[in-house]
Formats: sequence, structure tokens, C-alpha cells
Amino acid sequence: MSATRIAKYARHAASFMLHFTHGGLLVAGLIVTLFVASRIANHGVQGLALGKLLGESASVAAVIEEPATEIVTAPENPSIKLSPDLQRVKMYIAKRYLVSPVAVEPLLASAQQAGRSIGVDPLLLVAVMAIESRFNPFAESPMGAQGLMQVIPKWHPDKVDVASDKSAMFDPETNIRVGALVLKEYIQRTGSVERALQQYNGSSDPAAPYANKVMAVKAALTQAARSGGKLVGA
Repeated sequence: MSATRIAKYARHAASFMLHFTHGGLLVAGLIVTLFVASRIANHGVQGLALGKLLGESASVAAVIEEPATEIVTAPENPSIKLSPDLQRVKMYIAKRYLVSPVAVEPLLASAQQAGRSIGVDPLLLVAVMAIESRFNPFAESPMGAQGLMQVIPKWHPDKVDVASDKSAMFDPETNIRVGALVLKEYIQRTGSVERALQQYNGSSDPAAPYANKVMAVKAALTQAARSGGKLVGA
């Protein structure tokens, strides 16, 4: 083979190398260069017919450039540290109210946090949620009561600003925190959990059944916390 012809095919190889390197595929360029060199070694110059070379090298490039299939997995939720009692209550609620334990767990975590920080029994907050919304964070009454604890925002402008965010009360954590603040205020004002519940429901009649309903659910939750989450009570 003459030096001129070798130089010519070397330039062909170099042009392939430059093309792939310019596109950011240095590895692909190296493979094609090795491919050309292999053709020369195995078949001589005749093995480098332009059409065949372009077809084969295009196939190599297509294989190299084909993106790998990416498997997208959902991120794992961080562990929520519920107390052992609330872990058992979670399973009771899932069975009693036909809701997913996965969905109810962050609600219980918010009740646990709000109850501890504000000074209201978390089980009382959970009982109010059960009566008011049956754990539906998007519940809304004709009177404008919203969310898990059916808070009416216009009655509590000091606790939540819905003017800037009209959907604030449909955020479970915000709703539970505001509901806990309201209950705490009413307990301090009336001196009784039962009277505070009646006021929470908008009733001043001590014979109204609302407080009894909430306290009955709270008793069932307390029993469930002690009995491993078994269905007890109403």
C-alpha cells in the first residue's frame, strides 16, 4: 500500500474522529476509529468501501447513542415518628373509617405535634376530625367550614390568613394547628373540654349532643390505643 493511500484513509478516520468528538461523543469516536483500523487490518483498503463503511459505522453510532431506559421510582416518604399509642390508633382508624393507614399517618403526626406544642390532647383533635370530616382534608360545609376540623376561617382571622391563601385551610397541617388553637382558646374560656366542644360546634346548649359524640369517639380511640388497634366502640 502506498504512503499516499494510507495517508488518505488515515484522513478519513480522522474526519470520523473529529465528527464524533465535536458532538461530545469522544468514546463513540474512538470506537469508530478502532473500527476503521480493524477493517484495514482484516480486509485491506478494499474493505473500506465508503457506502458499507458509512452504513456499519452509523449502526455502531446508533447503538452507542441510544439512551438507556430510565426507571423512575417514587421517593420514599420520610419516617413519621408516631407514638406507640398513635400507631395503634392509626390501624383502628384505617379499619373503622375505611381510610388508608398511609394516608392517615401524616394526619396523626400533625395532631401529635400540634397537640403537644399547643397543649391539647392529640386524641381529642383526632376525635374532632373523625366527627367533623371523617378524615377528609377537602371537606367543606355549606356554612364555609373547611378541612379536617371544619374550621370557619372568617371567625378566626387572628389564627389563619386566608386572604392571601384561600386554600390554606385545606392543608392538613395548617387546619389541624388552627383547630387545636381554637379548641385551646375555648377550653381556657369555658373551663371545660365539653363546653369548649359545644362552642366549637357553635352551640351554647349544654344538652346538645355534639360534645358527647366527640368524647365517645375519643374514648374509643383511647381504648384502641390500649388494645392494639382492634375495633372497639362506635
